[in-house]
Amino acid sequence: MRYWLGELQSLVNHMEDRGWDAWARDHARSVIDFFSHTARQHHIDVDRQVCPLITGRGDASIELSVDRLRQDQGWLEENWREVLAQLQPVAEGFGGYDIDMLRHASDVYAALLLEHLALEQSAVFPAARASAHTQLQAMEMRRSGAHLSAAA
Repeated sequence: MRYWLGELQSLVNHMEDRGWDAWARDHARSVIDFFSHTARQHHIDVDRQVCPLITGRGDASIELSVDRLRQDQGWLEENWREVLAQLQPVAEGFGGYDIDMLRHASDVYAALLLEHLALEQSAVFPAARASAHTQLQAMEMRRSGAHLSAAA
C-alpha cells in the first residue's frame, strides 16, 4: 500500500509540474485500479478474517482498535471518492481535474491510510497472530488428547 501511495504522490506531482498527458492517464488508471480494487479488498479481508480472531475476547484496547479500524475504513472510502473524482477524468483521457483539490484529497487520503496501516501493524495484526497461535495450540492439545484417549 505504501508503494501505491508513493505512486499516487508521483502522479499528483507529475500533474502539478507537467499537467495532464499520456503518462498521467496511464498512471491514473493503475492507481485507480489498485485503490479501487486491491486496497478495498484488503480492508474487506481484514474485517472478515482478522477482526473475528480478536474481537469479543474482553480486551477493551483491542475492541477500541478494531472499532477505530472500521471507522477509518469509512473515512478512507469517503476520501478515496474525492480522489477518484479528480483522477477518473484523467484516466479516461478527458483531463478535467482540479489540481488543488487533487493535491488536498490525495494528501488527506495518504495521511489517513498511513495512520490506518500503523494501527493494523501495531495492534490489530499482532493481536490476531497471538490469537491464532493460541487457537492452534488449543487444537494441538485437543488432538493429542484425542490420540491419547484412542490409544487407551
